[in-house]
Amino acid sequence: MGDCCALCARSRLAVHISLPTTAELKQNVRDFVQKTTQSAELVNPFAINLYTLGYDSNGNLDELNTIVKENLASYLEQFRMLTDDVNILDAFIINIGVQFDISVLRNYNVNDVLARSIGAVQDFFNTSKWNINQPIILADLSYNIGLVDGVQTVKNVRIFNKYQYRDGTGYQPYRYDINEATINGVIYPSLDPSIFELKYPTTDIIGNATQ
Repeated sequence: MGDCCALCARSRLAVHISLPTTAELKQNVRDFVQKTTQSAELVNPFAINLYTLGYDSNGNLDELNTIVKENLASYLEQFRMLTDDVNILDAFIINIGVQFDISVLRNYNVNDVLARSIGAVQDFFNTSKWNINQPIILADLSYNIGLVDGVQTVKNVRIFNKYQYRDGTGYQPYRYDINEATINGVIYPSLDPSIFELKYPTTDIIGNATQ
């Protein structure tokens, strides 16, 4: 029963917004009507939804621009049947950070082992290895850290959300409750198609080592 409730709790991403002014509300209504009209014309409710993302110039995940989506649609056109249709949509990006503790074997340099452990986390979250809607299995992450030569034990592996309002404009605006999304050591993405991203691997990994 508890698992079901936790799954329900991760049904939507939260976005932090400030309260709009009256003028902004009126403009938002006009924009909504315009976008709704366009969506009714452009999106087939019976079509297959294809969720996509690309990379920006820094290698970080980003939404595809209109030109790329049009080119993708043209490419898919040659493979679809007459009655088929595809909606090309954007997946959500959930930015995260990682914290962990390790104990280091004797006769090993603590700082060296810690640096290589952080490198193992960076490799684990390399975006080229991740797919939309792929969960984070904490046991797998701990195992990869534990493979580092000199690591004796791995403890307190924690994933936390990084979002724009609290952590700066470089992050996505979406807040995500990691605790509610965690079931039996597995962190599930939102029911809205999404992907976890360690956007700044040099600063968003916090490792602690003792000997």
